[in-house]
Amino acid sequence: MKVKIYLRAIVTKPGKNSLALFDSNRNGDINDLITDVNPGDKVIWKLDRCSGIRSITRIYSKEIKHPIFTSNPKKRWLCNVFELQVPKTAVPEDQEKYVIEYILRDDTRMMIDPYVRIPPIR
Repeated sequence: MKVKIYLRAIVTKPGKNSLALFDSNRNGDINDLITDVNPGDKVIWKLDRCSGIRSITRIYSKEIKHPIFTSNPKKRWLCNVFELQVPKTAVPEDQEKYVIEYILRDDTRMMIDPYVRIPPIR
């Protein structure tokens, strides 16, 4: 299965840039998102329409252990999309904090650190 995470730059207060994140699981938040994925899923990060973002420059794990980010997400050739294959060995309740580095249309460099996790078994 594919899980898409969309990014859109917004201004929450005068002079304060933030990032609206939402995913294909119908979850969303400002500057903080926990995206649920399953073992074997493909995670895709892409810009929302009229995102206000020039480019995503890098996505990488912030953790010492990497239960989900066994490698850094790869940028697709000639587009502003990053992909990660979730390992089939990931187990319920694995969670990983990661960083998205991006550049706004006005050349401001930004970073945000959301989460991706394998949900617990219900």
